[in-house]
Amino acid sequence: MKKVSLFVKAMGLGLLASASAFAQYNPKASYEGPAKMNTWSVSIHGGPTQFFGDLREYDFYPVGNTNSDSYSERGTWFVGAAVGKQLSHLFGLQLGANLGNLAGMKRRQYFSYFRSNYQQVDLTGSVNLKSLLFGPNKMKHWKIDGYTGIGVLRFKSTAYQLGSGRVQRFTKHNAGDGTVTPAGYEADWVIPIGAAIHYEISPRFDIGLDFRINHVNTERLDATIGGDNSSVYDQVGSRGSFDNTLARKGSSSLDKYGYGSFMVTYKLGKNAIRVKKENGKYEYDTTKGTYHLRWTDPRNLIKPPVILTLEQIDSVAKANRPKDIDPRLLLDSDNDGVSDYFDRQPNTPAGSIVSGAGEAIDFDKYVSAALPGIACAEIFANVQFDTDKNIIKPQYYEMLNKVVELLNKTQCRLQLSGHADRRASDRYNIALSRRRVEAVRNYLVKAGLNDANRIVIDAFGSFKPIGDTSRNGLQKNRRVELRLVP
Repeated sequence: MKKVSLFVKAMGLGLLASASAFAQYNPKASYEGPAKMNTWSVSIHGGPTQFFGDLREYDFYPVGNTNSDSYSERGTWFVGAAVGKQLSHLFGLQLGANLGNLAGMKRRQYFSYFRSNYQQVDLTGSVNLKSLLFGPNKMKHWKIDGYTGIGVLRFKSTAYQLGSGRVQRFTKHNAGDGTVTPAGYEADWVIPIGAAIHYEISPRFDIGLDFRINHVNTERLDATIGGDNSSVYDQVGSRGSFDNTLARKGSSSLDKYGYGSFMVTYKLGKNAIRVKKENGKYEYDTTKGTYHLRWTDPRNLIKPPVILTLEQIDSVAKANRPKDIDPRLLLDSDNDGVSDYFDRQPNTPAGSIVSGAGEAIDFDKYVSAALPGIACAEIFANVQFDTDKNIIKPQYYEMLNKVVELLNKTQCRLQLSGHADRRASDRYNIALSRRRVEAVRNYLVKAGLNDANRIVIDAFGSFKPIGDTSRNGLQKNRRVELRLVP
């Protein structure tokens, strides 16, 4: 039950780490932020190891002498390497591999010591405790991680009698065919739990200290299954002789071992940079390179909005103000559809049909001379309406009939733009100007227009006046503009 409880606790810590990390970011993406970030790293580490189990003389202080009744528990070591993937600023995964050795002794009851070689592979999940507890903007180049996971441990252990060095017990490998190999490697599950402190010394390299306890799912790591008081003296080396090669534990606790290590991490990725303090403040600039997600919260890369004062807004507006428009572009004094700026004949008689240059033309001769199938020149004309009316006056029938004749003979296209004066709401004037455009279009169709698809219609209401608020100006604004274009 203890090993099940231990496993559940470890997995619970891992799930809590995941929940804490992904609460900040989109769970459907490994990284969410305004700029690309580096997320991979590799590390190497090594240091002293320490065993915790039956063959351990003291709980905390390792024995340092080897003589007739003791054996040094010091001088054991390990080395390892890991590949890391940062899933968010708060949560990462590491796939690691270690190899090393262990030693321990016990005078009371056992009068034994052991030596063990081991290999371990594990997958761990880490939580960035520094950023989680203190925020990402404090201790910028420091990182404190808590981690846990699960792995597989292979070990080969031998127990000896203190003083004489006589072999008493050893691990056996069960080949599965009924045979066993003395002093062979055994394998079992291991749950690592630990903490690491890192310091970012450059855009590429971090250094750190790692402290870990590995909870092993067996009591055989020291080649001793303990807790059996019936064989206190172990005179013939039969205590825990492993006749049953599948036995994992006796009545004592499962074995554990730990280590403290020095770690060097190399951060992978292109154009690596780290945040620097400028003018007494840390500033992020993604144009200079790529930050690493281990050290940088993506939210720090989002520039805060700049709130301008009224004076600054006014200064920006003046600096970006376009040049004044020539007022002649907005005027059409003779109401011929061509602005005064381009109008070569600014005083054409009312109702004149003009060219694109604003010069009055003999529309009858133009239509008569038009050759079938050719494109026409740009021509402007207007149809005016009475107040609040969309009925075409008879005086425009002849001109509209000529327009139909020209459209049927040539490849001209016709643009109709409806307008109204300002003596009503915008909504009403838009609808009125549309009715006027439809009236002209319907007249052209009834007059024999072959292809109505060449007509484009627009309705502007009172938003494009060409006259003032006088009676004559209002009359100019109640119109449909006809523009014949190639």
